[in-house]
Amino acid sequence: MAILTENKIEINRSINEVYDFVINMENFGKWFPEVIKIESQNNLEHGVVGKKYIETVKDPFKGEVQIVIEVKKAEQNTSFITEGEYAPLLPKMILHFSETVHGGTAFTWAMESRTKNTFVKILLIPVAKLVMKKRAKIGVMNLKKILEKTRK
Repeated sequence: MAILTENKIEINRSINEVYDFVINMENFGKWFPEVIKIESQNNLEHGVVGKKYIETVKDPFKGEVQIVIEVKKAEQNTSFITEGEYAPLLPKMILHFSETVHGGTAFTWAMESRTKNTFVKILLIPVAKLVMKKRAKIGVMNLKKILEKTRK
């Protein structure tokens, strides 16, 4: 696996609120750049292993593309992992949640590539790192703003 990027941020909301908002992948386009839309593909509940989505995203080389995303791991208020069927990168999104001493949430968003293709690792991964690093930085800041703005 090749790590494309990792971002950490503290959000002034409870871990339950952050986890519940983030694991509903239909919210992903609200906070992550270049996601045009994301819709459920099956009837499983959000945050359940096997839940699938269709994500429409803006690819810098191909324009709009659709990616099937599947939840691979979901541990309440701890971690959430998805994998996308988008060759040749084969993305894996890894989210971690932990409670801060002030009752907020420490949130980590990371993206890896599951590719084993040497050509892809040498030529495409460096470009993907640049693209995802920028998007992820903006994305976690957007998430923080959205969740802290809606504080009751």
